[in-house]
Amino acid sequence: MGAGITDASWSLESEKTPRGKRPWNPTLQKKKGGVPGSLGQEECALVSLADATGVPLDIAAGRWAEGRTQIMDTAKKLEYRKLLLSLVPDSGENIGNVSLREELQQRARASADELTDEDYWSLRDALIDEGVLEQGRGRGGSVHRVRMLEAAPISVAGAAAGEKMSAVAVAVPAEVLAEVVELKSEADLYEPFHHAIVDGYTKDNRIKRFISEVTAQQGRRITGGKWTRPDITLIAVRAYTFTPGKRVEVITFEVKPDIDGALEGVYEALAHSAFAHRSYLAVDIREFKGREDEIPHERIVHECTRHGVGYIAFTDVSDYATYDVVCSAKLNEPDPYDVDNFVKTQISQAKQEEIREFLQY
Repeated sequence: MGAGITDASWSLESEKTPRGKRPWNPTLQKKKGGVPGSLGQEECALVSLADATGVPLDIAAGRWAEGRTQIMDTAKKLEYRKLLLSLVPDSGENIGNVSLREELQQRARASADELTDEDYWSLRDALIDEGVLEQGRGRGGSVHRVRMLEAAPISVAGAAAGEKMSAVAVAVPAEVLAEVVELKSEADLYEPFHHAIVDGYTKDNRIKRFISEVTAQQGRRITGGKWTRPDITLIAVRAYTFTPGKRVEVITFEVKPDIDGALEGVYEALAHSAFAHRSYLAVDIREFKGREDEIPHERIVHECTRHGVGYIAFTDVSDYATYDVVCSAKLNEPDPYDVDNFVKTQISQAKQEEIREFLQY
């Protein structure tokens, strides 16, 4: 990483030449006086690039910048990436791009290096792509760390099951224990539901190329609240006869163990529309006491239909033959940036690689 491509005191002027010669004759002139100055090593290389490719000097400059970024020393990139991350507060608070960039450049100068603004953006974006930083708000933009939850020191679920807590354990209110038991029963549905979706839903909807994961417990990232993390995620890569290219479609599922928690599940599924193309609420209705041909809970159906959320009712989570798609999810068109960010932060690296392969071949 060195100084910028051209000195700030230079400007670009391009003149047309007679037919038969190369299409552009770039010259670098000083802003004051108009007297050509001597060219430095980088400027000479830049003019040579323009001569060799026959493109305008400004385009050659862009290609030079791209090439320069690509041939940066890998070890040096890693070193400054770690330094940049160390300058972002551990607390998860935002830090502005301007102050972060200036601090990084100051540290680099202390080590006899010169980082450009483009170097900063490249390093910052690499950390965002790795999922360790996220963009924040503020003038000039900001970033913050993706915070991780620590493992729980005691087993609350064990206490709920009647196990004796250690002497150092904190007393847990009965209502909290009841909620833990309910969450545990919901979590028990994730894997069999996931298998049913892979074996049944994909075939029923002619989805050939896809990845799927249980994302409810994907890592321990804090990503803005429980409503930003679906229980099950299916990502399909589809191609159509008269539509060019390939289309990535994110389909999410919010699973509830009974009808009592279904209304909240509607709005959890609706929150997924920020990054999902289709969102479903799936409810285990085996305890429902209505008639066999009756649609369970009209209010749930009404809210799902009103918000475009799909509603799946099932009586045996392991058997897709018992799944009834009461209403289909409407197609939603989320911001591609939000889709991309969701995949980066919530889908495992191995599955991300599968998606890339689907898009390439």
